Amino acid sequence: MKLENHRLIMLAGEEEVLRRRSLDEILQNFNLTKDDFDLEMVDADSSEPSSWFGSVSTIPFMAERRTLIVRHLLKRDPATLGSVDLGKVPASGLLILIGDSEMSAEDRTAKHRKAWEKVVTAAKGLILNFDPDPKRAKATVKAEVARLEKTMTDRAMDTLVDMTGGSSSRALDELEKLTIYVGSETQIQEDDVRAVVSPSREWNVFKMVDAVVQNQPGEALKQLRILITSSSKADEAAFRQILPQVSRNLRLLYQARICVEAHCSPSDAPAAIKALFPDRPNLANESPYRQGPMMQAAQRLTLVQISRGLQILGDADARLKGALPGFSSMETLERMIMELSKSLAVR
Repeated sequence: MKLENHRLIMLAGEEEVLRRRSLDEILQNFNLTKDDFDLEMVDADSSEPSSWFGSVSTIPFMAERRTLIVRHLLKRDPATLGSVDLGKVPASGLLILIGDSEMSAEDRTAKHRKAWEKVVTAAKGLILNFDPDPKRAKATVKAEVARLEKTMTDRAMDTLVDMTGGSSSRALDELEKLTIYVGSETQIQEDDVRAVVSPSREWNVFKMVDAVVQNQPGEALKQLRILITSSSKADEAAFRQILPQVSRNLRLLYQARICVEAHCSPSDAPAAIKALFPDRPNLANESPYRQGPMMQAAQRLTLVQISRGLQILGDADARLKGALPGFSSMETLERMIMELSKSLAVR
């Protein structure tokens, strides 16, 4: 990828560390430093797109190009571009757009990101996305552990990646704490990770679903209450995290049960079995650390039980949306947990 051929570059995704590294690499590629005279940085929500274009169109004074970095891009609706055509950035200009805004409750910034990506694509710009990816996170952690002159068991590394939601940025932050915690010890163990790492909300959802599958309703309700700090936030947590993750895990369980009945593992399943798996989530693509618990749980379940679990999930979704009678969002979620625990209990 020849960065010098691009005049418009967009960096997006929730991986702050990877975005920051990519920006440093881009500046280095163009022989720029952040204090260069011909480099300017602005916030998208406190500047106008017309001024962005005006800045990068200015003849550079002491460099080959005039560079503008626009931060917090997703706080601005791309509809406000008006007549500005980002595809006409001159050869002497470089416009770098950074979508480093946090997702809002109503997911407005997520919509803005898609819209900005369309704008940049239409302008023949370069888009670099940095979304959480467990496989990339594990590779990043492994490299950082080596740099710190430590070692880490595979189980500890998988647990760290899981507890930080597959985010390289969060995993690296937690790794700093782990290094201090283990002190002179050369190896980081799984127990160290569980003792020190602050789990992501995705991890709490995973623990909640795992408790349901293990027929531990008390633990499942405990994790639910950790996820929902107040009744007023129950709806938001339900639709953004809880229902999607419960659905994902039930569908993975369904695939695991198919493998159990076919007497095969997800990774080595015959083509006819893999053809039954959806593209997402696909159990065959999950890490062995995730496949193991799913296969173990599926040993004691039936396809009928798991199907019933999906029906319970659908009913909870309908109650939250008012299509079925319900009392409150919190009561609906607690009812779902209890019904799932009963449905998935060993017969």
